[in-house]
Amino acid sequence: MKAERIESGLQPRTWSFNRPGQTPARQLVLLMEGNGEVEAGDGRFALNAPAIAWLGRPGASRLKIGAGATGHRGWTDERTITEALGDHVESASLAALSDRDFALSLAGYEEEAGALQRCLAAIAVEQATNKPGSSTIISAMLRIVLALLLRVSGGGEAAIPSAGERVSLLQRFRQLVEMNFRSHWTIAQYAQALSISADRLHAICKAGVGKTPKELVSERLAHEAATRLERSSLTIEQLGHVLGFGDPAHFSNFFRKMRGMPPGRYRRLAASTEEGRRQMPARFADWP
Repeated sequence: MKAERIESGLQPRTWSFNRPGQTPARQLVLLMEGNGEVEAGDGRFALNAPAIAWLGRPGASRLKIGAGATGHRGWTDERTITEALGDHVESASLAALSDRDFALSLAGYEEEAGALQRCLAAIAVEQATNKPGSSTIISAMLRIVLALLLRVSGGGEAAIPSAGERVSLLQRFRQLVEMNFRSHWTIAQYAQALSISADRLHAICKAGVGKTPKELVSERLAHEAATRLERSSLTIEQLGHVLGFGDPAHFSNFFRKMRGMPPGRYRRLAASTEEGRRQMPARFADWP
């Protein structure tokens, strides 16, 4: 396997992989800053840092990145992949993962993003020095990279849906949230209703909209609270009860955390001047 750093540039750049005459290789792109797009076969994957793309089908592909983007890219042959997979408990899941083309958002996965960056930097050093044991270290680093991708994806091949399936699951999740956010369902309950694991639901939401399921549910609940504070004559205690909060203090703490101010102040601003309305935080953004 080989790896190199993507340095910041003043102009957009493009790399073409697995062109005619080249030895086919699996490709890896890690963006830590900026944005880009990967074209592989019939698919396109947008990358908004921090993000990673793995191209496991060694066909013709292309990477485009914007000015100022930084990160690493790597490519590996089949021998190194085979050595990296080894014979471990997770080898079958790693093999299934390594045969696919996919992109993952690393937002919220700072530790994993840092570890991926260190692994690719170490691979670049080992290939440059080519000391005794370098090939063993490189295959070990690639195994760590694949294990980290498995972790971020939520557990293997089934955890990386196609774009259409991901949007469908997000839409179904949204429908469930609309019906049950006042009942304060746990994320495990939403995942069970969707017949998927909580880890897979987490991975789908992070890849699709860059937020966790808990963040999305909290945003929906905060949006409902803000709308009712603006339009309803219920007291704050009554409103909290309607939204499933048994303790008024719990409701006030939740709203302050989500909107940056207590519900009473938000209501006063909403009822006052247009200037006050302009001071209020941005509203809930709809999902795909």
